[in-house]
Amino acid sequence: MRIIVYCYFIPNVVFFHPMNPGTTKNNITKKRDKVNQILFDFAASRPYSLIVMLGLLCTLTVKLHYAIKNSRVSLYPGWILSDIVFFLCLDVILVILCFYKPKRWIIRIATIFAAAICIWSFFNAGWIIRTGTQILPRVLLSVFRDPLNSCRMVGRNLYKMPVTAVLLLSPGLLAFSFFVYVLVRPRFANYNSKLLVIRISMSFIICLLALVIRPLYVSNSSPEAISVELQYNAQIKAVTSLVRRNVRPPSDPTRRVPFYDQLELEVKDAKKQNIILIVLEGVQYEQTSLSGHSGDLTPFLADFAKGGVCFSNTRSTLTHTTKALFTLLTGRFASASQDIVETVPVKKPYASLATILGKQLGYRTAFFQSARGNFECRPGLVYNLGFDKFWARDDLNDPNAFLGYLACDEFEMIKPITKWIKQDNNPFLVTVMCSATHDPYEVPEWFAVQEKEELDRYRQTINYTDKFLSEFYHELTRIDLLDNTIFCIIGDHGEAFNEHGRSGHERIAFDEALHVPFCIQAKSLIEPGKIVSQPVSSIDLTPTLLGLLGINTQKAGFDGMNVLGSFDVNRKLYFSNWMYESQAGYIKNNVKYIYDPIHQTTCYYDLNKDPYELESIEIFEQEKQNLIEDIETWRENTIFQFDQDYKGEKLLYDRWFCDWSNRNARADFLTLEEKSEFMNK
Repeated sequence: MRIIVYCYFIPNVVFFHPMNPGTTKNNITKKRDKVNQILFDFAASRPYSLIVMLGLLCTLTVKLHYAIKNSRVSLYPGWILSDIVFFLCLDVILVILCFYKPKRWIIRIATIFAAAICIWSFFNAGWIIRTGTQILPRVLLSVFRDPLNSCRMVGRNLYKMPVTAVLLLSPGLLAFSFFVYVLVRPRFANYNSKLLVIRISMSFIICLLALVIRPLYVSNSSPEAISVELQYNAQIKAVTSLVRRNVRPPSDPTRRVPFYDQLELEVKDAKKQNIILIVLEGVQYEQTSLSGHSGDLTPFLADFAKGGVCFSNTRSTLTHTTKALFTLLTGRFASASQDIVETVPVKKPYASLATILGKQLGYRTAFFQSARGNFECRPGLVYNLGFDKFWARDDLNDPNAFLGYLACDEFEMIKPITKWIKQDNNPFLVTVMCSATHDPYEVPEWFAVQEKEELDRYRQTINYTDKFLSEFYHELTRIDLLDNTIFCIIGDHGEAFNEHGRSGHERIAFDEALHVPFCIQAKSLIEPGKIVSQPVSSIDLTPTLLGLLGINTQKAGFDGMNVLGSFDVNRKLYFSNWMYESQAGYIKNNVKYIYDPIHQTTCYYDLNKDPYELESIEIFEQEKQNLIEDIETWRENTIFQFDQDYKGEKLLYDRWFCDWSNRNARADFLTLEEKSEFMNK
């Protein structure tokens, strides 16, 4: 134990002496071992200080790494000064406590507290490397809600980044060994009073200096998101994020989403067109051929858009798949809250595209996805939206066709989809969710050799999905379906790859996470080659598709609008992420307004002049307060109640066991034996 801990925490000291008749290797070894013992005893009697300094070192190192990687070294001092102040002050407090109260239980408490801070520093380091943001406590809610899938995601990412994994995990394991040792056998430090006073004084001087010069670095630093995000100390911000009023959900929401039998629509003259809806998961608009900046990456999608209407200025309302699907298929805001309340099976389905067509017009409805069904309890969401059939990767029952921990070969969906379509001649709605473009971005071996770099892998999956769309489209042509079918392709949200120093789609308000493709073909209803360049939203999908069928949606109370008819181009298109601490805002007249509740900042981008969002313009005083109040009010008003018991369980779609607690649910795919046991309860 001592050797393992010492080798990591304290550099090995070896004395090299000129060999002479009075010196032997054994003497040198004894001297080295004695020095090692002294140093280990010194560290073991002050574990709290050592652990705190390890946390500081981890934080400084990862921020330096990120600064170098993103060519922001000049901003680095402004990123670390708050960390230096925090860790040095913490060390001083713990040292004084253990000096004046030299008791074993005090030493243990100080060590545990220091270890908690250090562990959070390691979590924060991994989060910075992965996303470019600092971790906040509510990020862990999804881990606790679905630990198995979360572990798969983390494990897969660590596997893809072996060097990073070793750098993060190996010191953590060694530190844990040291922590256990000193916790079991705490030692008393033999402090020299004079040296202790000098040390504390030096720490206070450094902290004072850091506080004095920090405003200079912070005020002179770039206003871009990466700089603002990394300037604060993760531990302090983690605590303040839990107590801020404006990053907590309302305790008693009053909003209710109408059920299918509570919607008033005139459908008697509706056209009986089939509807095929393809939802692309995490596809950034700029990474498609529609943008004109990604070459021939999605040739089919580009040709498809020319054959109908392309909405070139579409934003996702909530950059989270469960929330986005609910928004797309209901025309109403999902609950902008960090839960998956949309998946909790309610007593009767909501008013949605599926229930409107199925209950009132006699459509058959089905939902197919290439992803695992238990990811965020997808059967519960699909059931709430009123679909008759649900198919997921689990139904494929062929691990050889699986892609990573989440998706499967999307070409394998074509046969079951077309089989379902050909079951009878009644009109149908089929929604297909493509998830190969989700992390970890894998394609089948038959398609291509896997790219190595993450962005290249992502682009490869987009190209692969485009090939699937082409194959599926031609299969529908072969069975003579397209003449009487509305075919729509839309994204749920985008994905960031360090365009603004951030990755993923959480806590990101830039267009790499918001701007999505949206195209519709309907041969007898839409003139080819039409482009709608005015800003529209994913919330407009359902009223637009119903409008194509000739259904008047004005009295339906949708939050979205039929954007193929006359609509208000000056309206506010709200957007958010599901985390309470995430940025939120709206787009109006192609100007994007953003509110950041963590940093209490507001700004806007003129997308006409600055389409790549390079120059933010800050908003101050009364205009700032009005903007904050507007966005906070909208977000609070999206959170809805649900008609269900606090806890329960239900069998969905014959094979899916779903149970829930409060506003979260989970699902398991049952074997025939497990299903029999459940039915015989």
